[in-house]
Parts: sequence; structure tokens; C-alpha cells
Amino acid sequence: MKEEIFIGGWTLSRLRDKSQNERHAIWKRAKALHSAEGNHLARAIERLGLPYAEPEPLTAEDPLMVRMREILGTPAARSAALEATLDGLPAMAGIDVLLHEQLGEEYRTNAAAAPTAQELTAELMTGLGYAEAGRKELPARCVARSGVFWKRA
Repeated sequence: MKEEIFIGGWTLSRLRDKSQNERHAIWKRAKALHSAEGNHLARAIERLGLPYAEPEPLTAEDPLMVRMREILGTPAARSAALEATLDGLPAMAGIDVLLHEQLGEEYRTNAAAAPTAQELTAELMTGLGYAEAGRKELPARCVARSGVFWKRA
């Protein structure tokens, strides 16, 4: 028996293979279509029974959060964020690479790590006197998919 194919070529087995963040992005795009086909795909993702919502950031007591805070408090993190900003990228592009280098799989596979890194990066950049100036996509090498672009306040 053939598997049902949804808009964009998605099947339930392909959706099961995606991470929580990836399923959330697919669900969000499907809902944004405001079409019967998009709604059909969104409902299929909801019925899968697998997590698809954007995960909440880590709690303050979580050991990964503690390590991420330590890393973002270093001069290397400030430099990475500022260098990415000067290159026209979200500061998260520099932070994401730094976190992946230092935390490895623990950062890449934890669904709450990227949203937490986004929050910590926002704290860092506002503390350095920057203000939000929109969102941009991150390079493909990054764990996070998009981030805030910052400008001098």
C-alpha cells in the first residue's frame, strides 16, 4: 500500500524522520499557506503524535544552560557575535558555530539548545548596546536556522 503524499512531497515516514525543530518549521510553513493542502499537511503533523512545537528554552538550572552561559560570557563569544554582525549576519551565526565547537552533539541534538542560544545571544547583544534590526537566515552549517540581525542602538 502506498503512503499518502502531502503538499511539498511530504509523507508521514519522512515527517517522522525529521527533528522537532524541522517538523515545527514544516508545520509553520504549511499553516502559512492558508490553503486546503497546507492545512491538510499541518493536521497530519499534529496527528503524528510526535513533538512539533517550537521547544521552550532550557531552564536556568539545566547543566547545558549553565555551560552555554559560561561560553557566552567569554571574550571569544563576544568576538564571534560582533564579527558575524559586521559580516552582515545575525550574531547567532558566530555564537552557533562556537557552541557547536565546544558542546558538540549535546548542543546539536537538544531541541531546546538553539532557542536558548537565541535568548542568550539577545542578552549579550543588548548588553553591548545593540538593537534588533530584523531576522535573517543563518548559513547552512549552523544548527539554528535563523537569527536576529543587530545594529548599533
